[in-house]
Amino acid sequence: MSNLHNNVASPLYQQLYDEIMEKITTGEYPVGSQIPSEEQLSQIYKISRITVRSAIQKLCDDNVLVKKHGKGTFVSLPVYVESVSAEGSFTKSCIQMGKIPSTEVISKGLKSVDKRICENLNINDQEKVIHIQRLRFIDGRASMIEEDYFISDFNFMLNKDIEQQPLLDVIRENTGNTAKFFDDVIEIKYATKEQAKNLDCVVGTPLLYISQLVVGDMNQVLYYNEQYIRTDIYKFSVRSSNK
Repeated sequence: MSNLHNNVASPLYQQLYDEIMEKITTGEYPVGSQIPSEEQLSQIYKISRITVRSAIQKLCDDNVLVKKHGKGTFVSLPVYVESVSAEGSFTKSCIQMGKIPSTEVISKGLKSVDKRICENLNINDQEKVIHIQRLRFIDGRASMIEEDYFISDFNFMLNKDIEQQPLLDVIRENTGNTAKFFDDVIEIKYATKEQAKNLDCVVGTPLLYISQLVVGDMNQVLYYNEQYIRTDIYKFSVRSSNK
């Protein structure tokens, strides 16, 4: 049954684009699978072949689908795996994979936060912290939202170009401190309306959630970090060792 509507602002081809993306995200159309033909999609959604073709072409242009001559159209979402040798840096990991990382700072400033974050930063729950929210891209595709929290002594972070430089590089240059280890807690959370908009996915999409405490070489907390990752684009790598 068609879920597309003529009486909404979004054009039909964009509605079909979003519908196919949702089926890919939820696993109904897994990576490598063949989607219905243009004729079948036209019949399913009761729209013209021209409209279907426009949606399919946009998905192909975005590297979500790939057309194979004489065979059909297939799901072709690339998945990038973080390098374990990238020192916890998204930017360095992308460069090692031969991909182009980019960052958009959504917001930054001083704010009051909940007790959990204050406890991670070892500060009084009445203190304000520096909060930076960033959207991370791989080859132009939104793959991760990061929420970074620093104690107020790190106010230099508010004036630095953190769209081009890894956070740990900025911290080292301004304090002399380097990261000694990362404590990660990994869970699954579901995309909110705001997260879905930023990550170009549907509300409720499962996201890999990582809460990370970054500890310096003197066992001091450098910052607390939360990551919301689209795992159909980017996978988080963990290395374990038996000493």
